[in-house]
Amino acid sequence: MNEILKISLPSEMVDAIESRVKAGGYASTSDVLQEAVELLLQRESDDELRLVSIRSKIAGSLGDGSADISMDEMDDWLEKLAEENRH
Repeated sequence: MNEILKISLPSEMVDAIESRVKAGGYASTSDVLQEAVELLLQRESDDELRLVSIRSKIAGSLGDGSADISMDEMDDWLEKLAEENRH
């Protein structure tokens, strides 16, 4: 079921929408906005999947002792990194 929305957009966005309809890329303003919302929803879904993957990798690495380094080693590494970035 379609619903009617009343929205306000900056004139630049309205011009962009109208130009795409006039160019024949879309049949209507509604079609442009529907695709924009679909792309937004897809991007949010993709972002969430990436976060789940990153969190999983972090959780896995926290239990993996192979990457453990001492505080002294970390301090040395950070000092070296800082020195390299000063030049």
